[in-house]
Amino acid sequence: MTEESAGGLVVRGQEVLMIRDRFGRWTFPKGHLEPGETARQAAAREVLEETGVRAAISARLGRVEYALPGGNSKKITFYLMRFEGGELAPLHAEISEARWFTFDAAQEQLRAYGYPGYRVMLRRARELSARWPQA
Repeated sequence: MTEESAGGLVVRGQEVLMIRDRFGRWTFPKGHLEPGETARQAAAREVLEETGVRAAISARLGRVEYALPGGNSKKITFYLMRFEGGELAPLHAEISEARWFTFDAAQEQLRAYGYPGYRVMLRRARELSARWPQA
């Protein structure tokens, strides 16, 4: 069985939003698709629910796939998202913390404690968001 999830790398200036999951790892907001929901819809919903941040999808970054215990697998589609507003308000039932990191600091967190493929998503987000017009 394959679990389908979607998430977002929310960028605000030169920072990216990360969450600390229930396993103590810094990662990106993500979650399962609900019935009838697209990956884009799920990514936007999960970012808002988990962090309190509103963000608009700018581009699809790619997909991360990995095996889960018990023989199942997980596929996560990630999107680059531009911060639109809101205050950080972590959903403590699912995550312990939400924080803005510089791209370099986020890369260090992922290098030390990250999940497979997430550093590639961060690198793509950094490259694509660097092309955005500066406000």
